[in-house]
Amino acid sequence: MLPMLQQIQVNYHALSAAEKRIADYVMSAPEELANIHIKDLAAKCSVSVATITRFCRKVGAANFVEFKMSVRDSIRTEEEGGELIAEMESIYKAIIGGSRELINQDDIVQAATLLENANRIEIYGIGSSGLSGQEMKFRLMRMGMRVDCHIDSHTMVMNASLLTAADVVLAISNSGHTVDIQEAVALAKENGATVILLTNHEHTPLSEMADLLLLSFSPKPFYARGFLNAQLSIVHVLDLISLVLAQNEERAKARRKTLHALSQLKKI
Repeated sequence: MLPMLQQIQVNYHALSAAEKRIADYVMSAPEELANIHIKDLAAKCSVSVATITRFCRKVGAANFVEFKMSVRDSIRTEEEGGELIAEMESIYKAIIGGSRELINQDDIVQAATLLENANRIEIYGIGSSGLSGQEMKFRLMRMGMRVDCHIDSHTMVMNASLLTAADVVLAISNSGHTVDIQEAVALAKENGATVILLTNHEHTPLSEMADLLLLSFSPKPFYARGFLNAQLSIVHVLDLISLVLAQNEERAKARRKTLHALSQLKKI
């Protein structure tokens, strides 16, 4: 079974509105749960005690006490003395550790295989997800692959309308609800393209359309501590895919060739 915070995350969109209020509170301040009574939590979330009990069972705990213990175990990290560097390191470790629980190595290999065999690779992402997509685009370009990245709704839809069954879409959406990406992915699917979705959540409109779902851990539980890159776990998954692709000697050779060309350009 997944650690409790990941369990809440992947099942979030299957929860009722009242249960989502409980999940939002727990995910935003998991450390506070240790000292809170079930009645106080019910009041904070504007739900009944019975609703909290149902929520606990839905995410895999027998009761509220077991749920609190599971959350405590899920967020336990090796923070030292409040030092900034040590604290950030512990957060990064927790996020990467959370992703490890969600990532299936076979799915990573399958994603790399789909990209390897694609006629064209089209990456869709909005906002910070688009930035991660652009980074992945340049990686794949360096390995000699035909790839582009689209970060606004108009170019996504235009691109999706021209795709074929030989093409692969890599869609990146933390929430799995990004409307612009939903529209483009739906059109890509109509044209027969294969869709890989990289997201933090199951049970979303985008996950229902994906041929291959890659889950990453949401850093949302740590947002209260300060600025944190929401794409950290997304990039972690992209790193894993890139690592698999780079094991192909032809791709590795192409990467060396493009890097050499760039190094020569700097000398001009």
